[in-house]
Amino acid sequence: MAELRILDQPTRTPNDGRAKVLEPMVAQLASGLEKLGLAMKSRTWRREGRPGFGPLQRQILTLLRSKPGRTAQVSMIANELIVRLPTASEAVATLERKRLVRRRRTSRDGRVVTVELTARGLQACGPSAGKPDHLARAIETLAKGEQASLLKVLVKVIRTLQEQGEISVARMCVSCRYFHPNHHVDPDRPHHCAYVNAPFGDASLRLDCLEYEAATADQARNAWAVFAGDRAGVS
Repeated sequence: MAELRILDQPTRTPNDGRAKVLEPMVAQLASGLEKLGLAMKSRTWRREGRPGFGPLQRQILTLLRSKPGRTAQVSMIANELIVRLPTASEAVATLERKRLVRRRRTSRDGRVVTVELTARGLQACGPSAGKPDHLARAIETLAKGEQASLLKVLVKVIRTLQEQGEISVARMCVSCRYFHPNHHVDPDRPHHCAYVNAPFGDASLRLDCLEYEAATADQARNAWAVFAGDRAGVS
């Protein structure tokens, strides 16, 4: 019982020189997510660091794979991965030497460098040595309803971190102009995607969609209010 009482006590964390009190559940969830992040980062270093294929390089390849035409400007890569432009440029140069990407200067502005994923790079950013994704395998043990709930929660957490400037803005449903949350009365498929003109549920929410088009600030704000339950949707 003594241990349970200790766990129920608020946790204090430093915040700009002041102690911020966190509720026990918030502290436990934050700690758990942090442990997951550290575990996956450590595994990436162990698995990919030995052959000289670092985490940032893999992130760049994965990012390019998700882009239309599998191309992106170096400045965009730096912005989305939240690294300094020289750091992104150095990583891209290393990937080019490995023939995983190719760099080109645009004809309109020679100062703008576009990075394109090569066929070899596309193959390299696939699953390493055919090994299963351990995190995905762990998530597969959850019930379908739990998976959908977890995805919705992650969308909310990611959006808040984006607003705080901690992570780059992803092409998520909640900030897409095609997204109409809680538009239908069907609890299993309450949302509507105007791009495909079809309803869908939380289990089909996208964190990185190729058809994404950014909504206006007002559209995104209104959609988020409906998605978060602060405002009723339109049926």
